[in-house]
Amino acid sequence: MSRLAGRSRGGINTVDDGMPARLDGSVRLLVGPANFAGQGTRWARALEERVPATKATSFAFFKGVLDYPVDYGVPARTYRRNPRWRLNFYNHVVRNYTHVLLEAARPIFGPLHGPDGSFEIPHLLTKGLQVGLIAHGSDVRIPSRHAETEPWSPFPNLDDETVELLERNSTRAVELFTSYPGRVYVSTPDLLDYVPNAIWCPVIVDVEAWRSDAPVLAHRKPVVAHAPSKSAMKGSELIDPIMESLAERGLITYRRVEGVDPADMPAVYRDADIVLDQFRIGSYGVAACEAMAAGRVVVGHIAQHVRDRVAAETGLDLPIVDATPDTVEQVVLDLIAHPERGREIAARGADFVEMVHDGSWSADALAALVEQSTQSSPVPVDWKPSWIRPKVVMMAGNDIVVDARVLKYAQTVANWDLDVTCIGLPGRRFRGVRYFGKVQVLCPIIPSKVLLTGWRKRLANLKTNLRPWFRTEAEYTLAYGRWQYASRELRGDRGRDRRDHQRAGGESGSAKRSVRDRMRRAVRWRMLRLHRAVLQARAYSFRRTRPAADITDLGIGKRRERLLALYRYLPSGRWRRVMPELVDQELTLGPLLDRLLIEVIHVHDVFMLGIAARAAHRAALDGRTIKIIYDAHEYIPGVPVVAPRRVAAYSDLEREFIRDADRVVTVSEPLAQWLKRDHKLTELPDVVLNAPVSPPEDTEVVGLREQLRLPEDVPLLVYGGGVNRARGVGTAVEGLTHLPGVHLAIVARANSVTAELEARAAELGVADRVHLAPFVAAEVVPLYLRSATIGLSPLLHAPNHDIAVTNKFCEYIAAGLPIITSDTPAQADLVKELDLGAVYPAGDVDGLVRAVQTVLADRDRIAQRIANDPELQHRFSWAAQAEVLRSVYADVMGTLPDAAWAPGATVVRKLLPGPPELPETRWRAFREKMAKSTSLLV
Repeated sequence: MSRLAGRSRGGINTVDDGMPARLDGSVRLLVGPANFAGQGTRWARALEERVPATKATSFAFFKGVLDYPVDYGVPARTYRRNPRWRLNFYNHVVRNYTHVLLEAARPIFGPLHGPDGSFEIPHLLTKGLQVGLIAHGSDVRIPSRHAETEPWSPFPNLDDETVELLERNSTRAVELFTSYPGRVYVSTPDLLDYVPNAIWCPVIVDVEAWRSDAPVLAHRKPVVAHAPSKSAMKGSELIDPIMESLAERGLITYRRVEGVDPADMPAVYRDADIVLDQFRIGSYGVAACEAMAAGRVVVGHIAQHVRDRVAAETGLDLPIVDATPDTVEQVVLDLIAHPERGREIAARGADFVEMVHDGSWSADALAALVEQSTQSSPVPVDWKPSWIRPKVVMMAGNDIVVDARVLKYAQTVANWDLDVTCIGLPGRRFRGVRYFGKVQVLCPIIPSKVLLTGWRKRLANLKTNLRPWFRTEAEYTLAYGRWQYASRELRGDRGRDRRDHQRAGGESGSAKRSVRDRMRRAVRWRMLRLHRAVLQARAYSFRRTRPAADITDLGIGKRRERLLALYRYLPSGRWRRVMPELVDQELTLGPLLDRLLIEVIHVHDVFMLGIAARAAHRAALDGRTIKIIYDAHEYIPGVPVVAPRRVAAYSDLEREFIRDADRVVTVSEPLAQWLKRDHKLTELPDVVLNAPVSPPEDTEVVGLREQLRLPEDVPLLVYGGGVNRARGVGTAVEGLTHLPGVHLAIVARANSVTAELEARAAELGVADRVHLAPFVAAEVVPLYLRSATIGLSPLLHAPNHDIAVTNKFCEYIAAGLPIITSDTPAQADLVKELDLGAVYPAGDVDGLVRAVQTVLADRDRIAQRIANDPELQHRFSWAAQAEVLRSVYADVMGTLPDAAWAPGATVVRKLLPGPPELPETRWRAFREKMAKSTSLLV
């Protein structure tokens, strides 16, 4: 291993960047990451000797127990928990190696790409590397099959939870090995039972290191050794009592060895006559080969078909004395009684290992892997295991779990047998990684690399201190906090004087400060009072008493329109200046997207559009194609409330990247027309309404009326959704003064505007008829609302409102409620065309009152018409929208899995389901079968 350039620390060779030294062969092979019994390293050395053009690196992570030498290794903690190392190592491997031999289906790069090595294979193939697979043992030995064929199988004696995990993992590994079209190897002959398409690549032992001239069965009392790496798998608990009994009778010396450093094992075997190895699995491995190389008699249980397979492959009989736990005592006694036979078997064992397990046989097998080029490889570059489905990433500028529209899309697309990951930003509700049903939600922490760090932060602090006023409450709070600390520190100094005086017993002159100190303190006190006055003056601009806000104020007007137009053409309104946080998000989320083999990125917020587009651009450099679907939830220039400069930045970002989208989806027909007009799109965006999903079956929901404890005969108007002044809910509050006996329920989260509405209701004397009702899960909203009388959508006029078909509009239809909407054109036209209720002039209190009175008089007819129109219900349901979405995905991806066209593929009933239940395994069926047979015997 010293042949590698770089530093060498305990057998690990690295270069200065912490990566393995770069190799200079035309074929560069990485073997890892298991290195069980040092086999990864031995295969690497044997192959280099057999194929001189090949240079190889063995890699493993260190667990602290039975760690064998490797060319490059890292601690287990680094392997599992260090994302920076994982990414650096992946980049190093794809740039510096031509071939990879993946051991035991374990991931080389930790959890970088997925929970096991199968998820790494497509990444390596797309980078042009050739990949071979090799199985060691328990990684493919399926417990249920082994227990059915091997009477001494260890698995029935292990706890079910452990065996269930082994069953699941080994079944997946066998599926990988048997379906993989490239080179597949097994290290022991019994594993061909599970992976019949594999080539036997025998384990290797250093014959010279283990060779011994010590005579066999020459001790007065023969020495019997047993050194299990895993006693439960070797059957130690079955043979220990038998050997201990023979030792007590003085017939043998029994040496039970465990936890010995691998380097000390040759001495243990040289001093033994008989080595007991494996009694449960029915095969042999490294330990038996080492004992045979040492010239010892090896006793163990080898299944007959395994013996036959070894004889057929090698032309030699396997020189291991067969014994089971039932016969091992007699076998050992027979060997003691006939030492010449034992010596003959031991001699054949050494010859067998020298022929089969010295490395030449293994190198011949592995040569087929490294001698194949990209052109001759049987593995297509785009090959994937069956469980690695086409990957769709949905991106939103929030923590996902609060965004019902994103969750609807995600759960729908996951129903089509696509692999869906939602990537968002960490928030109050969620951060980290979690599975909701089949959907993975990922909200990683975004480190501040650009936004107010280093010199930018120092400059911002300097500008804040030099500016004559504070712009935000946060700036004032920070400065005032420093003043508070200085004030408390000065008061503490005064308190120290008094405490020192008390501790001195009140003696005159004790702890008395000098005149200079007292003068300095007095000056500090007065300076602090002056500083406080200055801080309050600098905060006057936003702390001064303001006139009462008009609750119907949209927050937009001619001045705002002029500012927005100005910022859209000034450099100061560009998104890179206004939103430097997007650069931080790109630096974290961009590499994450690069590591995923994505086919589609579905962007749900304009903030994420640039990050997705750049990921698609980088993928093109790597020869991959990423399709982009942009879901325009709003008309960006018409966004109310948000500061004009920021809206201009949103528009700048959308304008720069929208043409990178392969398809654009939006929420209404008018908005689709505007987007095509503004951005000169070649195709009209597809329309997918934000409609409600189908409620879960047999769901019981406490209805809104029951929640508010209102009798059935009380007219109840309901408004559901976010509340700001532009939503026009104030119009409904004002109208209650002219609608005696009518109640209004506002289903919304409390905020400053809901507080204003409640205060206004109190002023008008209708507070007892205005109710702030709690939210419920999005999938049950129609059930929650259906006990109301009328659904309200009182939006005031604004560009976004005029073209919107809102979520609440569709929810009211699903709940069977008549609808009263303001004359915002998109919804007003639908209400008139479909006879859903009434329309009134936006912001007109009298008009709203007349509309309510009209609909109340005809409420039963309208409600019955809505409830009895299945076509109407379907048109505004999520199932109908999902059909549009399916056609978009089919067009973008070229084809969809069959599951996308199955009955119910467009139906979603739960947005945040729990993790899926683990599938049934054959082990569970095996245990049930054994339990039944046992009960019949009893």
